[in-house]
Order: sequence, then structure tokens, then C-alpha cells
Amino acid sequence: MNKKTDLEESSLTKVIDDISEGLNDAGTVFNSEETPVIEESTGKEAVRYLLWGLLSVIVNFGAFFIFYRVVHLNYQFANVIAWFLGVQSGFWVDRIIVFRHKSNTAFREMLAFYGTRVLTFLIESATLWIGISLLSANGTGAKIVGQLLAIIGNYVLSKFFIFKNKN
Repeated sequence: MNKKTDLEESSLTKVIDDISEGLNDAGTVFNSEETPVIEESTGKEAVRYLLWGLLSVIVNFGAFFIFYRVVHLNYQFANVIAWFLGVQSGFWVDRIIVFRHKSNTAFREMLAFYGTRVLTFLIESATLWIGISLLSANGTGAKIVGQLLAIIGNYVLSKFFIFKNKN
């Protein structure tokens, strides 16, 4: 009986050693070394930002329209919901497609992304407040002006602070 136990232990030990060796050979999933960055023209990046950024604008406008016009929520509350949904979709599009940024710090970048978006959200909210509450303008028109200001600010902040690639 002792021989059988020894045989089982040696088989188990061999399996564990084989698995460990395979894991060690596989290397890390996320390479901690920086990969060389190929510089790309800012113009191409800006075009990608505008084209792919339309996705987050559509999410933002769609959510705003639904919550403001259909559900009849207060315009500021509708804007908060629209902002959150637009920023979340924008983060992943910007990170993966627009700036082609690779790092192991996605969560930290997401926090920074939201932080900079708070600034442009305040600009957009002020634009809505001025347009709707003070000037009695159309909510959609005020939203367009606010979005244009936010888009410009978002690109600059993303390019130079969030997704800047280090050489």
C-alpha cells in the first residue's frame, strides 16, 4: 500500500512540476516592459478622434434625448446620466482605437479620464444652464454648443495627459 501512495504522490508531483514549467515558459500576460512607440501624425489621430468620438457623442445625445425629452427628467439630471454613459464608451474607444494606448494601468487611466471629463462636463453644464435657464434657448442647441466645447477640451486633455505615449 505504501508503494501505491508513493506512486500516486510521484505522479501528482510530476503533473504539478509539468504545469509549473508550462506556466514559467508562458511568460507574463502583460509585458511590463514598454514597447517602442511609433509616432503617428497628430492629424490622423485627430481624425480618428472625431470619427470614433461620434460614438460617444451619439451615446451622450441619445441618452440625453431619452431622459430629457421622453422620460421628462430635469435637463441637468438627464445630462449627468448622458455624460456618464458617453464617458464610459469614450474611454474604451479612445484608449483602444484612437490613441492605440497600451499599458497595464487601465483603471488608473480610467480614473484620470473621468477626472478630466468632469472639467469638460462642468463647462458643458454651464453652457446648458446659460442656454436653457438664462437665455431660454432650445435645449438641443445648447447641448450642441456644450458638446463642441467639451469635444475640443476632451481631445486636448486625452492627447496630452491621459493617453500620452512615453518613448
